[in-house]
Amino acid sequence: MLSTELNKLVKVSFIGHPAVGKTTMLKLLSKNTIDRIYMPTHGFDLKTVQIESFTLKIWDLAGQKNYLKAYSKDHLLGSDIIIVVTDSTPRNVLSSRELINYATHFVGRDCPIIAIANKQDLKSVDGRMDPERVGEILKVKTFGLTAINPEQRMILINIIRKELERVAVKRGMREDEF
Repeated sequence: MLSTELNKLVKVSFIGHPAVGKTTMLKLLSKNTIDRIYMPTHGFDLKTVQIESFTLKIWDLAGQKNYLKAYSKDHLLGSDIIIVVTDSTPRNVLSSRELINYATHFVGRDCPIIAIANKQDLKSVDGRMDPERVGEILKVKTFGLTAINPEQRMILINIIRKELERVAVKRGMREDEF
């Protein structure tokens, strides 16, 4: 691979507890059909997605506790961007704070960690928090989303695009290169 191609290769890791929508978000991003059948991820899923000139290797890490403790460290190493997905319930948001603290031990300070407060379509029904409140608790930049809604694909792409700009600057790329 040429160094310019390597410079545009970005590792993005999706982390979060079980059933928060990590895999659905990955399907939304890669234009796959989104079904409503829950199938837990075992280990991890890996997808390649192109956003402009960047090639994203997206790691969807399983959320089961045993997996998180045993393997997530190895999969988080080398991440350029970490996206923490929460379902916006108070219990899950507090647990996500612990995940963020854990992840910071394995990535550099300049690795952006952002949160997606998923399942915003349910917030008025069952007490899920809005993205602003989730962000206050997690202490990271947080965006609201409903991953089962294909119309929100561009919102997710724009969120990632902004973080890609930060990665490009960190790598010393000129604006015309990304």
